[in-house]
Amino acid sequence: MAPNDSVLSLVTADPGLPRPNPTESYWQHIPHALADVQSSKLPTDRDFAIIGSGITGLSVARTLLERHPTATVTVLEARTLCSGATGRNGGQMAANAGEQYMHLAETHGVETAGKIVDFTFRNLEKMQELIEEYDAVELSEMQRLRKLRVFLTQGKFDDFKKSIARLEMDHPSKKGLYTILDADAVLREYGIHGASGGALLPAGTVWPYRLVTKVFAALSERYPGRLTIETHTPVESIEHSSILASLITSIYPYTLRTSRGPLRARTVVHCTNGYSGHLLPRLRGLVHPFKGTMTVQDPHSAMSNQGTAVSWGFHYPPSYDHETQRLGYGLYYLGQSAKTGYFYFGGEHARLDESISADDSFVADHSVKHLEAVLPRFFGKNGISDWRLLSSWSGIMGYSSDGLPMVGRLSTTLTGREGDGEWIAAAFNGYGMANSLMSGEALALMILGEDVSDWLPVAYGLGEKRLRETLTVPGTVNALSSKL
Repeated sequence: MAPNDSVLSLVTADPGLPRPNPTESYWQHIPHALADVQSSKLPTDRDFAIIGSGITGLSVARTLLERHPTATVTVLEARTLCSGATGRNGGQMAANAGEQYMHLAETHGVETAGKIVDFTFRNLEKMQELIEEYDAVELSEMQRLRKLRVFLTQGKFDDFKKSIARLEMDHPSKKGLYTILDADAVLREYGIHGASGGALLPAGTVWPYRLVTKVFAALSERYPGRLTIETHTPVESIEHSSILASLITSIYPYTLRTSRGPLRARTVVHCTNGYSGHLLPRLRGLVHPFKGTMTVQDPHSAMSNQGTAVSWGFHYPPSYDHETQRLGYGLYYLGQSAKTGYFYFGGEHARLDESISADDSFVADHSVKHLEAVLPRFFGKNGISDWRLLSSWSGIMGYSSDGLPMVGRLSTTLTGREGDGEWIAAAFNGYGMANSLMSGEALALMILGEDVSDWLPVAYGLGEKRLRETLTVPGTVNALSSKL
């Protein structure tokens, strides 16, 4: 099969439902008390049915409950609470709009590109504010720190510097947001080997599962009559009833068929990220799953603990090995526990059919071994490392053809169903922590009829122009095929 045909087949496949037996994420190794929560009987006739219980679903639920005095909300989760991307990610609170800025400005214009930069950094601030509001700083091990972006080739470093220079030229208020470092400074000040250069930016780290579950618990206590959380309740299909049907179905026109029976709802909110194409087949190829690999590695006393000061990202040109058919994605991400010194290290180095996949029930052994071999080298440990592997797992991200989230109302063209009561916030392209909280908030406010256009980037919307020009199946195929 030709590369383009193979990619097309992968990105347009049905991602299916979240697998019932995922690899165990280190973040979830002590389950929360609400991990398996569900009502004794599935409720029905709800104002809002939210599919997905990660940070996005939490944000939508919280905003609806706080801003609407009587709204009834049911959160539906196929597996345990917060068991998708949020509960399986790298624990990084970092934005990538700076390195993307040049492309964003050329594609969407200077104003929209600047809005995306503002949105992602403000999202990180709001994440930190949420953690403080719910007294979860210690529980979630949240750290405010700086991220060191390390560029492993001169070409990647030069491209980054050009992008930041353009950002500062177009938006003078952003001067000083990024601090550029040469290779000597990266080695001398941070002990990182093999760099062509680097940059520091404001960021953070967090134990995401602990945050989300704590906030859900607080909301459950605050709104006991209005919020229900239904874990182990996969939504298998969605139907819309004609307006000519009975009074009940005209008020609650959507029927969600679940493993525990039907649920009727006025409005359906898709917070399903890489799995979105299952219930929305017309989105397949516009958004596709991408499987990431994470590890926890213990360097013993070989490394000082920098977990309160810095996290890391390592950038290199995407690479493809024709012999092994493995794709190097172009990024490794690293955080360190301030408490234990453990390294949380992730990155993708796998065959395309392993990566463009929604199956997190296994983690590829060669991907884990690759991460074990690569990490010590960044710190100058070039021999065989005796660092201990404590945990490894996989997680499913959602990617769009144009690299931007999808936030807005789903048209009947996209749902294939009658009715205008389906909405989506998904496709965070590996940067959910810099987008999800405010995307969920924006979506909830849009559902309630509020105008968010002054702060939600228009490029995140589902307008005709985007669907015609950048959010397309050929766009997805071309973007992936160009790496092969």
